[in-house]
Formats: sequence, structure tokens, C-alpha cells
Amino acid sequence: MPLRVVILANLLLGGGAWGGPTGTDPAPGSAGGVSNCPSSTPKVMLGLLTRQLTLAEMVSELERGCLALEEVRFTTGKDTIESLSPDRFAMVARALGMAQGLYRVSVPPEAAPGSPPDTLQARRRGVVLRDELIHYGASFQRLREDSGWPVSPLVVPLGTAIPMLVRISGT
Repeated sequence: MPLRVVILANLLLGGGAWGGPTGTDPAPGSAGGVSNCPSSTPKVMLGLLTRQLTLAEMVSELERGCLALEEVRFTTGKDTIESLSPDRFAMVARALGMAQGLYRVSVPPEAAPGSPPDTLQARRRGVVLRDELIHYGASFQRLREDSGWPVSPLVVPLGTAIPMLVRISGT
């Protein structure tokens, strides 16, 4: 088969080095930073276009153990969500309803250079995001609050926290 046909087929199917889910599955209940979250791999086509995850892809990533919510952005220094459409919140809530298991919202703490991580703000952001997902239809019983312990080993620079939904139980 010509190389361009193989590349095009790979792009259309969303696999391999051209943007499909890759990486290892995080263990259920692990801290699972963004680097361990398979859905944090951007969906890129020829290095130019990106696309959002579909409902089926979200369910698949949740069942694999972790879904990074890269579209969710918080106002720097606050726990206010500044971007994500109601349709996307509803889609994430629906994916949670279709996936098996219990999940927790995890937001890595941010820190300025030379400063300690702001774990309190990270927990507040997790509560705000959890409340929004419940508002849009996620199950209160299946979406648990992050206890904050153990503290996430992942600390990120100010303004770059990407929240995740991490599976804590398979049933």
C-alpha cells in the first residue's frame, strides 16, 4: 500500500504517532499525573489541526483509568472556571454515566517558582469542577470529592493546571 494511504487511514482512525491514544494505563486510584493520563495526548492531524474527544473516546479513556480535561481552564489565582461550554460539560457528565466505576476529580496544585504548591486552591478547584459536572448530570455517588491525600506529586507552573477524572474503583 502506498505510504500516503497508510498515513491517511491512520489519521482517520486516530491511531499511532499521529494523535491517537498512547501511553500506559494509570493504575486505578493512583495519583496519575497528566503525563500518565492517556487522554492528555493531543489529537493532532499533520501537526495542524486538533480535535476534541468524542463521547466514545471519553468513555474509553475513563474506563482506562484517567481522562484529562484539557479544555477546562481556571482563572489564574482563582478557583473560577473560565472556559468550557455547557455542551462539553454535559458530554463529560454523560461519559461519566456511561463508564464503569467510581471517579474523583483531581487538579494538580500550581506553584510560582520558589514557592510551595497551593494545594488548598487545587482542592477548591476540584470541588468547583465536581459541582459543575454534577449540575450537568454526573452522578453524585459515582463522582467522589478528592480527599487531597496523598498530595499529588505533580506540581505545575501557575496557570497550567489541567484537571483530570481518575478512576478509584472499577465497580
